[in-house]
Amino acid sequence: MRLENRDIIFVSNALANGGAARVICVLAAEFAARDRRVGIAVYNDHDGEYAVAERVQKEYGPQGSGAATKARRIAWLRGVARRNPGACIVAFEYFVNMQTVVACAGLPNRLVVSERNDPARVGSGKKTDWLRDRLYRRADMLVCQTDDAAAYFSDKVRKTVILNPVKENLPEPYKGERRHSVVCFCRLEKQKNLGMLLRAFAEFSKAHGDWTLEIYGDGYEREALVSLAAELSIGEKAFIKSGRQDVHDVVRDAGMFVLPSDYEGLSNSMLEAMALGLPVVCTDCPCGGARMVIRDGENGLLVPVGDECELEMAMARVADEDGLAQRLGTNAVGVCKRLSANAIAEQWGMVIRGE
Repeated sequence: MRLENRDIIFVSNALANGGAARVICVLAAEFAARDRRVGIAVYNDHDGEYAVAERVQKEYGPQGSGAATKARRIAWLRGVARRNPGACIVAFEYFVNMQTVVACAGLPNRLVVSERNDPARVGSGKKTDWLRDRLYRRADMLVCQTDDAAAYFSDKVRKTVILNPVKENLPEPYKGERRHSVVCFCRLEKQKNLGMLLRAFAEFSKAHGDWTLEIYGDGYEREALVSLAAELSIGEKAFIKSGRQDVHDVVRDAGMFVLPSDYEGLSNSMLEAMALGLPVVCTDCPCGGARMVIRDGENGLLVPVGDECELEMAMARVADEDGLAQRLGTNAVGVCKRLSANAIAEQWGMVIRGE
C-alpha cells in the first residue's frame, strides 16, 4: 500500500519487538481516532508486529542491509515525503532519524525526529555524534524521552522532552495477597543486565527460599542467562521464559518487578509494571528515565547501576518491610493518569503542529 494524502507519517525501523515501535503504534491510533490521516513508513517487515489501528496505512521500504539498502531507503523515504507534501514526517531512532533528515532535505514537510534510547550509549562515537548533531539541526524538532537525553545535544538543536505513554487496556491492579515471585519482562539484551538480577536473586533467595524469579522475553542473551542460573544453583527457582502477549495477566499478582538495566531511554516495561500496581525496583540508570517517573521510596525503589548488593537489599526491603510493597504499588498506579495515551498524544500533537 502506497502512502497517499497523509497528515502525519511516522518512520520506523520495524513494528515488532521494541519500545519505539509500540509507542508509534499507540500514537498512530490516538491521532487516527482524532480524524488525522496517519501513515507509517516501515523499513523491515517482521513477524509479530504490534497491532495497527484500522485507519492507519502502512508502506514497507526496501528490505536488506548494507550501504546500498540505506541509499534505496533514503530514496524511498524521499518519494513518500514528496507524495505527501503537507504531512509532518516523524522519525524514531537515531539511524532512522539521520536517514530521514537526508531524505527530506529541501522538501516542504515539517520534520520531527525522536531519540528512543540513551544517546551517549546508542549511536554514539566521535564521528557519529558530530554528524548526528549537525543533521538534527535541520529537523524542526528533536523529541527526547528524558531531560538527560535532551541535554546531550547542542543548543543549536531544537528539542523538547515527552515521556512515553502507558499501554492502555492493561489488567486492573491486583488487590489480593501477592505470590512470592520476582518478575521481569523485557528484551533479553545485554543493556538490561539481567545477569545482575540473577546474581542478586541468588543471594536474596538464601533468606527467602520460597520466592521464585520469572523473566519473560526474547533475545540474544537467553542461553547465557539459562547457563548462569544453573551455575548459581538457582535453576529450580529462576525461570527464563519466552515473551508472551498476555504477560501482564501473568505477572499482575507477583511480589515485585525488578529491572536492572545499565542504560535505558524510558522503559515501557517499567511503566507497565507500575500501572499494574506492582512494587517496582529499578536501577537509576542513564539517561535518567527511571528517576523521571519513580520517586524513590514513594512509588518505587531506585538502586545504583551495577550494584548487586544494593539490588538484593532493595528486593529484601520489598519482601520484608511491613507495608512497603503495598504503598509502592498503590502509589505507582498514578503513572496511568500522568502518562495516558491521550495526555502524551496531546504533547506530540503540539510538536507536530509546530505550536
